[in-house]
Amino acid sequence: MKNLDEYQLNQGLGAIVNIDAETLVDSVDTQVAKEAMGQGKNENVENVNFQSAQKIRDEKIKLIEALSQFPVTALWLMNEYGQNRYKAKKTDPTADSAELSNNIENIKKYFALTCSSFAAKEDGVVSCQDEKNLLRIELTKFPYTFEDLLKLVDIIVFAYKYRGLFYQPVSSNIKNHVGIIINRLEGVGRRAKLDAAKFYDFIKTSPANHWDEQFLFLTIGEMQVYFSDIVLAEHFWLHSRQQLTTANSRLVLFIANQYKGSFLGFDDLVQEGQIGLLKAVDRFDYRLGFQFSTYAGYWIRQSISRALSRCERAVRVPCGQVANINKVFRAKEELSLKIGGEVTVKDIAEHTKFSEEEINVILSISQPPVSLDGFDDDEENSFAPIDFLEQQAFPHPLKKIAESELESILTKALKILSTREAKIISCHFGIDCDSEMTLQDIGSELNLTRERVRQIQVKALNMLKLSYGQQLISFL
Repeated sequence: MKNLDEYQLNQGLGAIVNIDAETLVDSVDTQVAKEAMGQGKNENVENVNFQSAQKIRDEKIKLIEALSQFPVTALWLMNEYGQNRYKAKKTDPTADSAELSNNIENIKKYFALTCSSFAAKEDGVVSCQDEKNLLRIELTKFPYTFEDLLKLVDIIVFAYKYRGLFYQPVSSNIKNHVGIIINRLEGVGRRAKLDAAKFYDFIKTSPANHWDEQFLFLTIGEMQVYFSDIVLAEHFWLHSRQQLTTANSRLVLFIANQYKGSFLGFDDLVQEGQIGLLKAVDRFDYRLGFQFSTYAGYWIRQSISRALSRCERAVRVPCGQVANINKVFRAKEELSLKIGGEVTVKDIAEHTKFSEEEINVILSISQPPVSLDGFDDDEENSFAPIDFLEQQAFPHPLKKIAESELESILTKALKILSTREAKIISCHFGIDCDSEMTLQDIGSELNLTRERVRQIQVKALNMLKLSYGQQLISFL
């Protein structure tokens, strides 16, 4: 926290100066770096963060409200989350799974009511405005992720172009932002045109005949009104998000500098820290009264530390298991100093509240991998581990000699039997045959009863036992 306060005192309000990142961070404690980064008070910095976070939330709410006017939003959510809500797919991490499931069920219910009311409206029986309002309220409650909102906007923009509509400003306030809307219409192919087209084809080929354009994407007049709100809300939301990220990029450099000297390069550390900063931007709630830099610092450190845990081992260990490994080894060191002797698995289990089986698993996965090649060229390590491993590519020479010897003894043993006795023994035990045969099959081939074949086999086995029993038993 002391380092973070030191960063905040050195944080400025201006844009980031275009100089080398490592040079900037290495000189962060010098007067030159302070002048390059600008002087600013902690209160002013947090005030800018507060205003940006407030604007992000306001524009996101406007975007969600505009998207909730379109029933296609409900259809996309049901298709995306309805069947997979119990799987590993996550929305907002603060959302409760039971509440999310209930939200999806309510969306399904009101979407079905709106569909039936819309079908009745075409016959002039009833209006579906009440059902649409209930559906819109449920859609505004859903915890959308960053990717969800972008995909939904892409679907609306793609449908707008697919219907052959030409944008015309519906009010004087929007005339100043016509260029933003035109650019968004031209740039829909740069992001998720394929996904939007795929979902649009899914709507067209669906067996549900009441899913038509007038219902899912509203009438042409209504779509013209809400389309401007959606595009402008998305633009200002993303712009505010980028402003908050850019204003706090120096925090990423400051924290990444504390992890220099590890096996990850500084550029990689900064990149992982930026990922953590984006997560903090999407999850920060200014209404709780916390400072953004304090909140973002935890996400940046977590992202960098997890990247280090992913890369420090040749065989990746899950981050949760890395925490358990550190806990077990800390407990082992503490007990070793306390007892003054060898620490057992039972002692560690009692201290860490893990079971002995879990301790054994943690100790097994904590072992570093050993290279099969040699380490160096000195005489002590001249033999690599691979030199002592048994190779299974070729048959063992002793095993091959034993097989040839057994085959030779069996050939000699069968020669003391008659032709019929040798055939019965060979067929029943699969000697020089494709497969073993039952006594019944042998009897059918030799025109004998099963009992007679058994008697001949017993007689032949007794002869083999007397003559070659001692030699054959050594192969067992």
